[in-house]
Amino acid sequence: MIDWSVVGELIAKAFRALEDVISKLLADTLFKAKPELAARFGGPVSLLVSLTALYVILTFMSAARKAVGIILTVGWVVLMAAIALSLPPFSP
Repeated sequence: MIDWSVVGELIAKAFRALEDVISKLLADTLFKAKPELAARFGGPVSLLVSLTALYVILTFMSAARKAVGIILTVGWVVLMAAIALSLPPFSP
């Protein structure tokens, strides 16, 4: 059974680690003159990065779902055609 509290803690730790990395990157690059702003904007940037990654994953899953649907449709049509062509001709 999945312990959801452990999963939640792992997600929170990963988010904090991502926020720390992004804050450090912001402090070293964009906010070099005012590093205190990096801590202020690190959280929102981390949240938007996470949501963007989730959006991209869901978009690819949706595209994959459509592709699998097309493959299944073509497969069923080809199977039905093969069955129909392999039957002996009907003669009354």
